[in-house]
Amino acid sequence: MSNEVKPLLTIDGLCFDFSSQAQTNEKPGNQILNQVSLTVRKGEIVCILGASGCGKTTLLNLIAGLLTATKGVIELNSQKPTKRLGYIFQSDALFPWRTVKDNLLLAADIDRSLDKNALVQVMLQYLSMFHLNEQILTKYPIQLSGGMRQRVSIIQSLMFDPELLLLDEPFSALDYYTKLKLESEFSQFVKERGTAAILVTHDIEEAVAIGNRALIMNAGKLQKEFLIRSEAAVMERGTSDFAEKYREIWSELKSVVGEIQ
Repeated sequence: MSNEVKPLLTIDGLCFDFSSQAQTNEKPGNQILNQVSLTVRKGEIVCILGASGCGKTTLLNLIAGLLTATKGVIELNSQKPTKRLGYIFQSDALFPWRTVKDNLLLAADIDRSLDKNALVQVMLQYLSMFHLNEQILTKYPIQLSGGMRQRVSIIQSLMFDPELLLLDEPFSALDYYTKLKLESEFSQFVKERGTAAILVTHDIEEAVAIGNRALIMNAGKLQKEFLIRSEAAVMERGTSDFAEKYREIWSELKSVVGEIQ
């Protein structure tokens, strides 16, 4: 009997053509993804790099069920992905008319079977984990800094207890110091909770700092994979290992997709 750990997420032969979707003006044959295959294991952060328009966000949308694949298989724990997914965008998805507390307890409004009191305790644990004070709960999103809003947005996705997190450049609009703090906090969360994450980014530094693996996407295909490290711990910037891995990925990106957009 094999002792190999079974992947949490399995993607096999995934294809996507916008012309196959309803309400689209795309011309037939405009294939966005072509035979994409990928596995992700628990406790792993997989980063996807590539030029704008190469299919990175489309891949996340297919995994999340926001789009329907033309061909191929997507399985989470050997089943079709359901609500055990968290999707975190570049811009937060907080409702401006709800307080932070009401935004974070949105899961209880959507699923009435959830124990709201238990969710409150989970919420308080996440606030502590992401270094947010309980006083923030009575505030509205407009009253928060960019870093605070993104922390709240991450916690909002975690309230559904996802097995897999999908992140579409969630730290790119933040100042550098806040970005580094959130990267560290997020990586620590994945390590402690044993969840998994797919992070779409243009930032090679970010991929090397927090990723276990980095994959380069070009023209709808995954072209090359880099193993960064086996454990979900932040790699210190400025070290020789960091610089070596950065140069390796940068060189491949230049050769595959040309000028970075």
